[in-house]
Amino acid sequence: MDFGIQNQTDEQQQANKEPSNQNGNEGNKKQTGCCAFLTIEFYTPYFNVTETDVLQRIQGTFLPLRPDFLNLIRGNPDLWGPIWINATLIFMITAIANLRQIDEEKENQSFVISYVPQATALLYIIAFGTPIVLAAVMKFLGVDLSFFQTICLYGYSMSTLLPITILCYFQNELFLWLIIAYGFANSSLFLIINLKEELDKLQIQKKYIIIGIVVTMQLSLYLFYKLVFFSYVKE
Repeated sequence: MDFGIQNQTDEQQQANKEPSNQNGNEGNKKQTGCCAFLTIEFYTPYFNVTETDVLQRIQGTFLPLRPDFLNLIRGNPDLWGPIWINATLIFMITAIANLRQIDEEKENQSFVISYVPQATALLYIIAFGTPIVLAAVMKFLGVDLSFFQTICLYGYSMSTLLPITILCYFQNELFLWLIIAYGFANSSLFLIINLKEELDKLQIQKKYIIIGIVVTMQLSLYLFYKLVFFSYVKE
């Protein structure tokens, strides 16, 4: 009898502990949900792409008149492509800029490492800051597009700079301006045409506000790219 009473008491104590543990777990879940954006798990789904997916999305940016890119990423926007496109651009800017400088200065040949932090700061600010601002404006005006979809769309549009950066090795001003103009036109058309389906749902004034923002930010990006990185090197 004594053991039975003791066992019953232990079972009661265990039963009393379980609700408190459940409450603690619920509290932890609520805390995780509230600050989910601070956890790695929150961003994991945005890296769930294959190499084939990334290459297919990059190829799509060079076909700006095909308005299917947004439909392609709508169910699975990724951050992998935008991050690595800009990482590749940083490497290419540093390499091409130094090669140009070496060709100009035959006697004093040195590798300028300062391009790495400059390009890293500027490109990642542009690649992620600009689409966040654009997404906020579009949300305010009524466009049904998430922040991550906008970041993905804008990040892949910067892949146009990959061949342009290689071609910037050739130090002919007219040629450089022509390829910068091509990059501006290609990326602007790519963004506007892929946003067209959503923009057509808006009033005409709101539609042209967003188009104006897209064109302005692309013009600023390509002018900035040319004047900061590849005019500075020539000097």
